[in-house]
Amino acid sequence: MIVKIKIWLTASLIIAFAYKTALAQNCNNLIFGTIKDAKTKEILPGASITIKEDKQFSVVDDDSHYHFNQLCKGNTYTLQINFLGYQQKEISVQIKKTATEINVFLSPIASQLAEVNVQAQGVINKLLQTQSQLKGKELELSRGLSLGEALKTIPGLSAIQTGPTISKPVIHGLHANRILIYNNGVRLEGQQWGSEHAPEIDPFIANQITVVKGAASVLYGSDAMGGIVLVEPSALAFNKKLTGQVNLVGMSNNGQGAVATMLESAVGKNANFCWRLQTTYKVAGNSKTPDYYMKNTGFNERNAALTLGYRQNKLNAELFASTFNTKLGIFSGAHIGSTTDLLNAINLPQPLKIYQSNLNYNIDRPYQNVSHNLVKLKMSYPVGDFGVLHAQYSNQQNNREEYDVVRGSVDKGYQLKFDLNTQNAEIFLDHNLKKLQGKVGVQGMYQQNYYDGRYLIPFFTSYNGGIFLIEKYTKNKLSLEGGLRYDYKYMQARKRQNVLDDKSPEIQPQFNFDQVSATLGMGYQFTHDVKWTSTLAKAWRPPSINELFSFGVHHGSGSFEKGDKNLKEESSINFTTGLTKTNGKLTGEINGYIYHTDNYIYLKPDLLPVLTVLGAFPSFTYVQVNTRFTGADFLTQYQFNKFFKTSVKYSFVRAYNLANNNHLEFIPPDKASLIIQASLNDSKKIKNTSIDITINHFAKQWRVKREQDYAPTPNAATVLNIDLSSQLLLGKNSFNLSLSCINALNTPYRDYLNRFRYYADETGRNFILRLQIPIGKGLPNKI
Repeated sequence: MIVKIKIWLTASLIIAFAYKTALAQNCNNLIFGTIKDAKTKEILPGASITIKEDKQFSVVDDDSHYHFNQLCKGNTYTLQINFLGYQQKEISVQIKKTATEINVFLSPIASQLAEVNVQAQGVINKLLQTQSQLKGKELELSRGLSLGEALKTIPGLSAIQTGPTISKPVIHGLHANRILIYNNGVRLEGQQWGSEHAPEIDPFIANQITVVKGAASVLYGSDAMGGIVLVEPSALAFNKKLTGQVNLVGMSNNGQGAVATMLESAVGKNANFCWRLQTTYKVAGNSKTPDYYMKNTGFNERNAALTLGYRQNKLNAELFASTFNTKLGIFSGAHIGSTTDLLNAINLPQPLKIYQSNLNYNIDRPYQNVSHNLVKLKMSYPVGDFGVLHAQYSNQQNNREEYDVVRGSVDKGYQLKFDLNTQNAEIFLDHNLKKLQGKVGVQGMYQQNYYDGRYLIPFFTSYNGGIFLIEKYTKNKLSLEGGLRYDYKYMQARKRQNVLDDKSPEIQPQFNFDQVSATLGMGYQFTHDVKWTSTLAKAWRPPSINELFSFGVHHGSGSFEKGDKNLKEESSINFTTGLTKTNGKLTGEINGYIYHTDNYIYLKPDLLPVLTVLGAFPSFTYVQVNTRFTGADFLTQYQFNKFFKTSVKYSFVRAYNLANNNHLEFIPPDKASLIIQASLNDSKKIKNTSIDITINHFAKQWRVKREQDYAPTPNAATVLNIDLSSQLLLGKNSFNLSLSCINALNTPYRDYLNRFRYYADETGRNFILRLQIPIGKGLPNKI
């Protein structure tokens, strides 16, 4: 009760402060319109438009509409419009009324081709499904966090965690092999089947992160039945001299420090060649709950990426190479010697003192060494006036070493090693024929996995192939979308018949999977700022190698897992619908969904721990049931005036086993958030200053019965976060500075989706200081 009183008292003070500083100036006006080709009058989806005075930025939507709100009456604004292959245009507009319509017509440059970004064109302009983006201020305030943690601010998204250092995205309760993650247009393929195998992606490379909620299988393949996450860098700067930025991040809770740099430049007088270089280094010590440090939870990370771009006449080409390297400590209290000690640890309010520590950077066993190397070559070429032909090839090498607690031994080597090689190739044609836009293409993927050490999953080789077609028809306010895809997957495993006996004969089971995916969508633009969309999709996915053949200790999650070679393909029918309003004082969106899945595969607790030579661990088995997922995401924002805005977010998901009507385990509980934002007046040296108060409430997942899991579901919790951000002008340079306080009241609680909730609380109060420093003539993004 005292905690809640403190939270609401803080919110009330912010509200009173905002009203006191509010001015009478009317700043609830908007500019809207379309961007089209000056000659053909065809729409130009993907064109960008910027308000130069306050750095507001927008990319036009699939109907080539744009809009800006919160503009002040009487002020004059300069619109700068860009689209590759077209001449840049600037328009000066004085705000005289509530809504001002400005339609823009761009003239093409004959010698250049408009570069078509693979992921933006494929998702933003082709899919009618619910989409959310993390960009601008929200993205800048996530710098230093993992991808899974950063996305938790989006309604409908959560993260499945393994302690404080490992986190991966969850969309509407679905994760792992049901969510595809794209890194700069490349489907990320590591050992993502593991709940403790975090995505090998450096979020610092992103200019924005796009999430598509719901099945996107037609464009992206069978494993996208739950959604996709696109980590998207900014477009290459062919017309810029040397620019860049340095991001510095410091955190108090675990002593984390991070340095990320980015440099880019065009080369040559004709601006045909450009490059971008990015590097990141992170180091962190043990994480601290409100009452104790968790032993062996430090990590370090070293990443780099190089992008080379070339364009000549009609040809566009891009070469991208990246490396991701991390060493992750695994909480010592999750690797316990006996079953009695394990059950006692689950029932204790705190870990034993031997599993507590102080702030230090030592990483001992158990830990993981992970590296991921990626190379991509992408080329685009126009096919007459019909469209643009794209070809892309990528090669990924994922290496993972796991170092167990070896009891009674001085062995210093790894106990388990995975090497996974993935090669992807795709060719597709994008076309835009007035009212009909579409994409047709083929994709292929080859994978080979090798392991050394103790058994968990077997050697395997797999071949995937898919062919797809998706079309979208737009007339006036109505949009219709339809798509079909056929996928085939062949997989061969190689293992001992008895994995516990090295003398057992070798077997090579083979699997063939194939199905058709389909999507039907409809959208209607009621007004320039109100839009309704609905999508019906058929999706599927084959069982992954771990679901078929796992048997052993899953190191990072501290569990013993067992697969089932008789599992079948999952098959689902998904319906999503949503309504959005993007302008005016009141904006928001509401989205609902129903997923019916046959043969849904998940890890079910066995409720009896297993004792191995490595210690005692909770045991889980992959099972298959028919399920129904239903839920909704809600977001509303109200702009009281130029200085004060509030937002409310709410999301819930219900997931039931249709055979016994039990709620599924490991489904996120309801979450509600209240965000109060107060902005301050600009001065000569300080601009865009704002204070954000966020109150997150996590409900208790009471629908899961006590007898379904090793421990009861955690109690409900309310957590307060505070963000202060500003832009400092020093000489000719502009610096972004922010200070965040996560879990400001140091509230002890446990997250139901954290596999280590059996043993320890979530992290406590954490101050995060961020500084973004520009290099050259480039300015940091507005926060």
